[in-house]
Amino acid sequence: MIKVTGDVIDTCADNLMFRITPEEKQTTLDEFGAILSQMSLIGKIKGIDEAEPMTFPVADVHYVLRDDDPVQPMDVKEELAMVPSRLGNQVKLPKVVGGLDQQDDQ
Repeated sequence: MIKVTGDVIDTCADNLMFRITPEEKQTTLDEFGAILSQMSLIGKIKGIDEAEPMTFPVADVHYVLRDDDPVQPMDVKEELAMVPSRLGNQVKLPKVVGGLDQQDDQ
């Protein structure tokens, strides 16, 4: 397994096209350190390699499907009355895609 270093974090951020601050990089390194030390402790448990993996913590799971009863949809005017910001019959949403340094023009 490769050692997680600041250079590895920078490379991963570049590959994912993320900008990462020195504080975020340090936080990520600290979190990886905590995770890896916990995994090391788990690896020291006797018989861990012989244990059967759990895919779900409860063995007996029951699913109940409910009836799909069609209902009358709400009137458009009623729905639009509850919207905090709209343009005509369109709901106005805040911008969610863009760079970190771009200002929201809305």
